[in-house]
Amino acid sequence: MCFLHIMKTISYETLIAYWQRAPSPEVSDFFSILDVCLQNFRYLGKRNIIRKIAAAFKFVQSTQNNGTLKGSNPSCQTSGLLSQWMHSTSSHEGHKQHRSQTLPIIRGKNALSNPKLLQMLDNTMTSNSNEIDIVHHVDTEANIATEVCLTILDLLSLFTQTHQRQLQQSDCQNSLMKRVFDTYMLFFQVNQSATALKHVFASLRLFVCKFPSAFFQGPADLCGSFCYEVLKCCNHRSRSTQTEASALLYFFMRKNFEFNKQKSIVRSHLQLIKAVSQLIADAGIGGSRFQHSLAITNNFANGDKQMKNSNFPAEVKDLTKRIRTVLMATAQMKEHEKDPEMLVDLQYSLANSYASTPELRRTWLESMAKIHARNGDLSEAAMCYIHIAALIAEYLKRRGMFSMGWPAFLSITPNIKEEGDTPYNEVRPKLSHVQ
Repeated sequence: MCFLHIMKTISYETLIAYWQRAPSPEVSDFFSILDVCLQNFRYLGKRNIIRKIAAAFKFVQSTQNNGTLKGSNPSCQTSGLLSQWMHSTSSHEGHKQHRSQTLPIIRGKNALSNPKLLQMLDNTMTSNSNEIDIVHHVDTEANIATEVCLTILDLLSLFTQTHQRQLQQSDCQNSLMKRVFDTYMLFFQVNQSATALKHVFASLRLFVCKFPSAFFQGPADLCGSFCYEVLKCCNHRSRSTQTEASALLYFFMRKNFEFNKQKSIVRSHLQLIKAVSQLIADAGIGGSRFQHSLAITNNFANGDKQMKNSNFPAEVKDLTKRIRTVLMATAQMKEHEKDPEMLVDLQYSLANSYASTPELRRTWLESMAKIHARNGDLSEAAMCYIHIAALIAEYLKRRGMFSMGWPAFLSITPNIKEEGDTPYNEVRPKLSHVQ
């Protein structure tokens, strides 16, 4: 808290001078401290905070009734709002609490036996102002968490503004950029209030606008992480957060389109599909919340007058359609996970849906091959690898790096023609093992 207070009150000139003199390891340590602050002052949500305090009140009451708390008043009874909170607490006894240190006196490990807390609650109960004080503590928790978020966002904005040249070195592919980006992503990985997240989304829009090369050129690591975290927010229970996340996602895809000279959104398309596949396992996305966010993204594309005469709205529509295809296919795969033949048919159908995107098609064909090999169907597994080889050969031919393409494998199976009937986009990404 002291560190954040200094960062909030120190002059910009002093802070910039410190960053300029500090060696790289010390700057990295500075961001590590910001990460620790975000983690320790995370926002728990009003319900969890109220449960903590209500449980503490119950503890005080029990100690008063047992005569173990000096100056206790056993006749004092809680009423109104506090009684409802306490009832809510008792009905959620098994609820797992997240650890945080926003108000250590209330949220520490031994909060319910903290002498200062017990005395504070005893005085509160005696003064018959328990509801007002609890509301005050809840607001304090929420306000501190939001203030920490905003303070760190201001520091990140100042740092990126004064170190823009260093961050843009090597087309934004450098360790300093990675360190700043990781702190930005931590806002999504640590629970934040809907109010704080609005500012996070605004800061990230500015960040993407300043450093598009970090996401749309070179390695796709940053782009992939960004897509994963924003898509996770599209599944948020808050409608306002869903809308903000969808708007940021649309902005990100549009920047990708503009970066590629209005040809395609191939980088964001590929990374978003990968992120969806990962989130299906990690967060169980695909319900009404996520579908609502996809619809919002589509509405942004249809209502963007500046993009009306380009193929961008169609690209966005195609992407959201393919995401829904992945969600539906994955749900079906889960239903038929004990039926190998049906599972492979679904994998094959999904692979065909990505015929125009070599890397994704190769991924699903490899998945099919693994299923066949696991079931002992080695000839079927070999056939999958032949299709992968033909896919790579055709891709290399269209890039002028191989003369024959898919016909080189025609003598093995006539089905290999499938790899020659796909209209690859000229700027489709390279296969990971083809450089």
